[in-house]
Amino acid sequence: MNVIGKMGKRNTQKAKKNMKENVDDSASNKEFKILIRRIVQKTKIAEGELAIYDILRCIYRNQPISTKKIGQYTKLPLPIVSKVRTMLEGDKVLKRDDRGAIYTKEGLTFVEKNLGLSLKNDLKCPLCKGKTIVFDEKFEKIYKRHKEIAKQRPAVNTLIDQSFATPETATYRATIMADRGDLEGKRVLFVGDDDLTSIPVAMSGLCKEVVVADIDERLLDMIKYFSKQNKLHIKTVKQDFRNSLPKNLTDKFDVVFTDPPYTLEGVKLFMNRGIEALGSEGVLYLAVSHKPIDEHIQLQKNILSMNFLIAEMLPGFNFYEGTEIIGNTTFLARLVGKNLVKLEEKSDKIYTGQVKPVLRYYKCQKCGKIYEVGGKIKRIEDLSCDCKGNKFYMIKRSKLRD
Repeated sequence: MNVIGKMGKRNTQKAKKNMKENVDDSASNKEFKILIRRIVQKTKIAEGELAIYDILRCIYRNQPISTKKIGQYTKLPLPIVSKVRTMLEGDKVLKRDDRGAIYTKEGLTFVEKNLGLSLKNDLKCPLCKGKTIVFDEKFEKIYKRHKEIAKQRPAVNTLIDQSFATPETATYRATIMADRGDLEGKRVLFVGDDDLTSIPVAMSGLCKEVVVADIDERLLDMIKYFSKQNKLHIKTVKQDFRNSLPKNLTDKFDVVFTDPPYTLEGVKLFMNRGIEALGSEGVLYLAVSHKPIDEHIQLQKNILSMNFLIAEMLPGFNFYEGTEIIGNTTFLARLVGKNLVKLEEKSDKIYTGQVKPVLRYYKCQKCGKIYEVGGKIKRIEDLSCDCKGNKFYMIKRSKLRD
């Protein structure tokens, strides 16, 4: 037909416009996928493309936002978040602001078109911020007292994966345990307690018994001192968890709390000690760093093989002082077990430095001298510069070869 009516012309023009938009959308989507894949390859991020989407969504909802806050939100290590952010800035998706990461005008359009983002704010409860509990007057007083006590903790020993949870986190742990009915009239064992969570738990006055087992005598002495000073009656036991619990701690407890080493073998070993303490059934609180998907799946398989039900899992519940490598945060799981089974312990290498030995290189902020940590100097805490400077920043890391 040679003649196209007015309606036909409009339809033809509309069809051409739609075709052009589809071509543009297709090109944009292809460009977006190439960008995401390149970032994954360059950063070697174990969580893959989904992690990049999480970072983009986090910034979209919270801009401007600092790298540290992005790490806490996405549960990703800060060095990874920093690399991703730098690459996105290089591609003009993001720009730097004094207050943190923010989208460029083009970047905003880019992610809205390709990820369908439109929700401009988070929907978490502004009071509990995802923790599901808040302090009442009693636990607010416990928190204020515990803040003063925690100031007197010794230096962390990173060789045994120590990292101190904030006093607020320790008190929130006690609060959620109380709310879930896991303190009143209960016997509670801490399989390790460098966070001093036993103190606010005992301060609640709800437990029948509170016992702390730990390998670090400095922490045990501190807990004993404050227990006596505040009439908390916390019992302490020195214990290397690579060995089974003594008989007087076996099958004696209703609830166990543990914040184990970062490795899967370390988590399994500490949970095995928890099972010894509980016997055939009981509740175990587990604080663990957010892991790559493959490791997290294996962790969940281990938990289920032990006959624990994952009754609750709260991401970003625990906050720590100076643990940027894990984004300063870990999740808290409440596990309920019946007919509990220990798993085979395949290695006594349970700490990160044993399982994944690395060399780190730190530069003195005062004079610029570079030091290697992980060889003769084992810990950053042991590092001191010839110029008397005491502030360092890591410039690179490499695997330690046998």
